[in-house]
Amino acid sequence: MKLERKKNLVSMSPSEGEAFLSAIRESNLESYSITPDQLGEKAGNGLTVTSSSTARHTALFEIIDSVHADEPHTKIIVFANAVYSGYSSALEALKSSGRKFAHVDESHTVMEQNEIISWFRHTDATEEDRLRPRILLLSYNQAAGHNLQEDCHNVIMYDPMYSGSDAVADASVEEQALGRVLRQGQKDDVLCFRILVRGPDGERCLDDSIVERNLDEEVLRAATSNFD
Repeated sequence: MKLERKKNLVSMSPSEGEAFLSAIRESNLESYSITPDQLGEKAGNGLTVTSSSTARHTALFEIIDSVHADEPHTKIIVFANAVYSGYSSALEALKSSGRKFAHVDESHTVMEQNEIISWFRHTDATEEDRLRPRILLLSYNQAAGHNLQEDCHNVIMYDPMYSGSDAVADASVEEQALGRVLRQGQKDDVLCFRILVRGPDGERCLDDSIVERNLDEEVLRAATSNFD
């Protein structure tokens, strides 16, 4: 078993670019290449714009379709950040696309949540199983405790985990999410796809800084030091 990380780089539309610059204007550093550290508490303003980019939606669908072109019946886990609207953006995008998918939220009882997760936990055994959705959307904070390695080996990180200045905490959350499928009992190589939104002309933006921070070797070493 090996892990392959793939980055899907996409550009926000010109109108989204204007919305992004407007959202960060109070920082007095009006640039797509601005970093979360430079924005400080204002980082959330920019992330709320980039998390809802139509380019991110398109990339999500392209990854799903590409995976299913090679493995029509494989299951895919999508993780999104609920802090800055990423999860709600991914949810609305999947709904509007007409694709069959599953998710869990407060409207589901504990029994319903467990049943939905169990669809993705176990290998399909019946025709009813095979007719169920192939896509499961979870927020990063819904990842803990689920063992999905038996029948899932494709993970999409819709947007990066960012909650503030604690890089180790954010990297730990991402690695915990990936660890739902990258764990003992996994029989296949694991593919982890990341969607990074850039400026309208491909300028580096917040996603680049956050992903580089979360995947820094020293940060990852600290984030995983307490893992089993």
